[in-house]
Amino acid sequence: MIRFVFFVVALFLVLPAGASPILYVDDRALLTELESKGYAFEDVFGAEAGTGLSALQASSPAYRSIVSIISQDVAELRAEMKAGGRVLFEVTDGNVGRVMDMRWLATDAARFRLVGLVNRMDRRDFADLRGEAGCGEVRLIYRLAYRFTAKKRTMASRMPFNFNAVYSVLPDEDGGCEAAAARWTPGLDEALDAGWLAGGALDKAGLRLKQIELNAQVVRFPSGQETEFGGQAAYLMRIFGLDGDTVTERPLENTPDAALLSSDAALRAELAAYVRDNVAAVDLGVYEIPEKFLARKVVSYSTFGSVRLANRPFEPLFDPADFADVAFDGMRLLKTPQALLARLENGSCQGCHQAGSTAGFHFIGKDDADSSPLNRIEVGLSPHVAAELPRREAWLAAVAAGNTPDRFRQLSSAPPAEWLADTVAYRPAKAGMSCLLPEEADGFASGWDCEAGLACTALASASGVPAKLGQCLLPPDSPNMFSGHPCVTGEIATNATQPFNDRMTVSAPFTAKAAAINRETYNCRPPKIGVPAGIAYRACTDRDRTFADFRPGKPEPREICGLAGGKAFDLCVATNDFESCLGAAVVRGNRPTCSADMFCREDYMCQAFPPDTPGIAKVKGKGFCSPTYFIFQMRIDNHPTPW
Repeated sequence: MIRFVFFVVALFLVLPAGASPILYVDDRALLTELESKGYAFEDVFGAEAGTGLSALQASSPAYRSIVSIISQDVAELRAEMKAGGRVLFEVTDGNVGRVMDMRWLATDAARFRLVGLVNRMDRRDFADLRGEAGCGEVRLIYRLAYRFTAKKRTMASRMPFNFNAVYSVLPDEDGGCEAAAARWTPGLDEALDAGWLAGGALDKAGLRLKQIELNAQVVRFPSGQETEFGGQAAYLMRIFGLDGDTVTERPLENTPDAALLSSDAALRAELAAYVRDNVAAVDLGVYEIPEKFLARKVVSYSTFGSVRLANRPFEPLFDPADFADVAFDGMRLLKTPQALLARLENGSCQGCHQAGSTAGFHFIGKDDADSSPLNRIEVGLSPHVAAELPRREAWLAAVAAGNTPDRFRQLSSAPPAEWLADTVAYRPAKAGMSCLLPEEADGFASGWDCEAGLACTALASASGVPAKLGQCLLPPDSPNMFSGHPCVTGEIATNATQPFNDRMTVSAPFTAKAAAINRETYNCRPPKIGVPAGIAYRACTDRDRTFADFRPGKPEPREICGLAGGKAFDLCVATNDFESCLGAAVVRGNRPTCSADMFCREDYMCQAFPPDTPGIAKVKGKGFCSPTYFIFQMRIDNHPTPW
């Protein structure tokens, strides 16, 4: 079903009767047309669209306020890191920390482009908690992108800096949501186009702006400095309320203010009481922690984000013994206090965005024609969103039919599942995907297995964190080894007050033990070259280069001859000088195969092949897993500048 939904949405065909509802839109041409119909980022602020961020800042007091708050946040984080021995630079070629240059938010060379439209009617469950009438949400996701000309070259790229404009969907005239749900499914004679969306699901008369959410990479440490992690990055997360020109800082959903609660035992005890009283709601994944406990700003950290203490705000606050008196009888997911804490962690902003995500994001979107062919992604969704699609579709189908939907939410690290009659049947997790190790799985009433031939293996652990990062991996001596498979494990020494100073120690290779790179056996490439947990690596043969083993009706190879590069590669990607890149900077190298059905492991993402790669027709819809920060558009640093 994921594949069906993905291709329906991506290709925008006229859908037949009985078609599934539209869950998201990521088609670049359609989104550009929507921008021209009143759905550009500037329209959120009531400003003229298409004029660039300098013009937006000049015309919108609200946008100026948001930029001012973000700038202050970045300045404070920069000062904190400097005090902790980590000096940051906007532009540098050295092995030092890099920080977001805030001038990008005020230049007419840049805009926030609409990269995604997401149907979140299932969020009605949360409005019900508040006793509010409504039919969930619509989310318009905007990503920072620049384009300018210098020295007769077009400089263009996107950057890992996203805003999410969240709109509440108003109820039908009768107070229900059946008609609102039906507006997401084109009829037999209707095409999915901008006019259909603007006159239906996106009709502004039926929407009300709720808030604007920020998730932005603001600091990056390169692998040359973080040789064991393979690189690190920090992401700023905030929510803004917008009422005309007035901006307010809003609380982050289900994300505790750890600093406040750590210093206030009475408030902490009150939060524990809330959890005990609402454990059934937490079990379902539909709960709202009261505002007085919540943070208004957090910073999440990668790499190995799913196991970092900084992304687990409940861990420093509570011990499982604090919930020893909770009865878990009849729960769908939870069996133990430790599992309860894990569920709470996963429901926080940083917990969710660093588990089952792609580079700290869940929706990245497709590239436009300005992007260099060497700077494009094949899959613009995270593993979590892909796994969520069947659940959201089942929810919408129930509402459209006038039935009560299943409100249960799975963990963000879970694989796709079949949703039938209040039961969840998980599909086996594929190679590199997350899994629950036995000591953690015992706390949950339901879980999932790895595919045949794979075993749930501990890849990383962190001091102060009870859970380990588990991934579905091959046995170390497997004859089915493939390029990109992890080859080292690691232990993180947590710095509880300065997570940017967490330190990792990696093991000797546990697989891929060839002494040197060759074309037949696997060598372990170390994290210091920018590959977290290392990668098993086999050089491409002539057969690999032509994708000879990708044949219709045959099992799909787990590895594919992709692209790799270095500083010269970065330069020509930024300048869109494709021919020079191919001639001087690009080398081929085997990487894991990826697609809309086969995702990359944590800290990697699915990069697209340039369209003139020899033999590309054989691997249509396929990409190769690259370390996140190898992809130029996933870094905030060292982009060409218009100033």
